Amino acid sequence: MRFRRILLFAALLALIGAPAALALRFTDASYFVPIGYTGVPYSHTFEIEKGGGSPPYKYLVLAGSLPPGLTLNSDSGLVSGVPTTTGEYSFWLEGHDCGSPCGFPMESAQRQFTIVILQGLLINQRQSVLTPAFVNRAYSFQLTASGGGTPTWSVASGSLPAGLTLDSATGLISGTATQTGDARFQIKVADGNRSNVQTYTLPVVDPLAITSPGRAAARVRRAFTFQLTASGGRTPYTWAADGLPAGFTLDPSSGAITGSSPLPSADIVTVTVTDALGLKQTANVAFSVAARLAVVRSPLPAAQVGRRYAARMRSSGGVAPRSWRILGGRPGTLPPGIRFNGRTGVFSGTPTRAGTWRLRMQVTDGAGSHAAAGVVLRVLR
Repeated sequence: MRFRRILLFAALLALIGAPAALALRFTDASYFVPIGYTGVPYSHTFEIEKGGGSPPYKYLVLAGSLPPGLTLNSDSGLVSGVPTTTGEYSFWLEGHDCGSPCGFPMESAQRQFTIVILQGLLINQRQSVLTPAFVNRAYSFQLTASGGGTPTWSVASGSLPAGLTLDSATGLISGTATQTGDARFQIKVADGNRSNVQTYTLPVVDPLAITSPGRAAARVRRAFTFQLTASGGRTPYTWAADGLPAGFTLDPSSGAITGSSPLPSADIVTVTVTDALGLKQTANVAFSVAARLAVVRSPLPAAQVGRRYAARMRSSGGVAPRSWRILGGRPGTLPPGIRFNGRTGVFSGTPTRAGTWRLRMQVTDGAGSHAAAGVVLRVLR
């Protein structure tokens, strides 16, 4: 009898000393669900109280749905993401322990939670690179925000380009940039309760300009290259052309127009350069394909001693400008009293002696082509 009492007492002591298994429950912190705002990163952890069941724990949504843009991490119970739609979103969440894989019956806890998503204060300009500014030129870029109350703007980190400022009341970035380069900074907008920060890069460059000559002069059946050039902006440049004569092509990366044409033509080609920042500049190029240069073989009118005289040499084909020269003549270069203008191709003056002069005349065009022909200039008494 005494022995039985001792055994019963020992059993009671064992029961008292053994720790009682805790039922699974969510932590107190899990119930304090923060309000979320559209466009603003959200984070909240639903967690099983330590000491219950057999960890590790898993989490899943049994019914209902999380706010659009948010997801649940099944291992940690973390709900995170960027909410996209306002509203109240109720859902049943379960947390359960390891269960059978750990050698015990699975235990779980289920509770309903609600996440409220309000309209967030959000900067509307989401691009990472703002419209470039040109050095020494006035610049203006308007930042705007949606949601919230009256916003206040500030530079949260980094700095604007030298010469530019941010209006804290309106969100206008304005001024005149004084040096080239990339400025990286964060802009913050706040209304007292909410805020939003965006990171931007604002490039400052020299103005983009097409620096090629405005005229291209090719010749029929001759290989021709016309190099387009630009300055300012940011390289590399990309080129495009509209209205090229048949037989010519443009290399978009180098800006070289090359080719040849069997027919003469006169066109206005519109060329466009686009830089690495998306800046564009357009210019018109007068593009001519000239026929082969030749001296027009028409007799010069006869001159008369003592009377004023004027006659013009004529050419066809080629490209402007054209110039003339006398290669030689018999019995002399020119009749006494007559002179020749190489720029205009005009003989003029008052001859003083009669005779016949046979001259070899050459014309040169703007592309460096030459053509020559013999002419006869007679001076009568």
